[in-house]
Amino acid sequence: MQLVLDTQTDFRFKVKGDNWKTYKSLIIKENVIHQLDTNDSVQLIIYLDAETRIAQAIKSKYLAEADIYPLDLNIFHFVNSNELQQALLNTQPVLLEMLINRILGSLSLQIGNSMADERILLTEQAISTMHPEEITLKSLADKACLSESRLRSLFKEVTGVSLYRYMLWNKIRYATNQIMAGHTVNDAAINAGFTDSSHFHKMMVKMFGISPSKFLKDNKEDVMVMCDQTPLHFETRVYDRGKRIIDFRNH
Repeated sequence: MQLVLDTQTDFRFKVKGDNWKTYKSLIIKENVIHQLDTNDSVQLIIYLDAETRIAQAIKSKYLAEADIYPLDLNIFHFVNSNELQQALLNTQPVLLEMLINRILGSLSLQIGNSMADERILLTEQAISTMHPEEITLKSLADKACLSESRLRSLFKEVTGVSLYRYMLWNKIRYATNQIMAGHTVNDAAINAGFTDSSHFHKMMVKMFGISPSKFLKDNKEDVMVMCDQTPLHFETRVYDRGKRIIDFRNH
């Protein structure tokens, strides 16, 4: 079976014989023939052996009477932007495995969501789904029904990082997703709200230790990371610019 979680906006999907539909997150039963269109966004795709205990728990909860299940789920309710960015940019299998275990555990109800404050969840969701240039401290405070100063204080208390730093992570994530979707480094920087590519370069090196040009060079070829430790089996693959739509048969 397969879990598809979008890290930026949404993706397009259809099963054989049906029409295209748009989703943010999706669970797909094994042996379901389908097509996925990245929609110029970036997805985290998790493959699960359908016979494992954790897969059975997820199937029982979500796929009892359906081949697919659209989740009302934001990936950043389970992982923060910095962790996900580090795992994907620097291809860190141990960190990626930890993040995936956290997501799977939450879906199967084996663990709870460690981010208990709904106001911070709303703030993170807004940051991760809005265009970086549309995000302001006032708009986030209004969504969370808090004053700007209280939001800054509570966000640092709950997440361990400042709100400004988290918003910067999001801008970098947005820009790198743009690069993975085929945009130039300069266009990605401007689209994400940086003043120019030099500003983007400086911030990305400072935050993640890798330059945009190095990231682009590394991602010109597919990169695969595999984990065969029970109950996980997962693969990560860099966006293939030559294949925007991919056909799958899950096993």
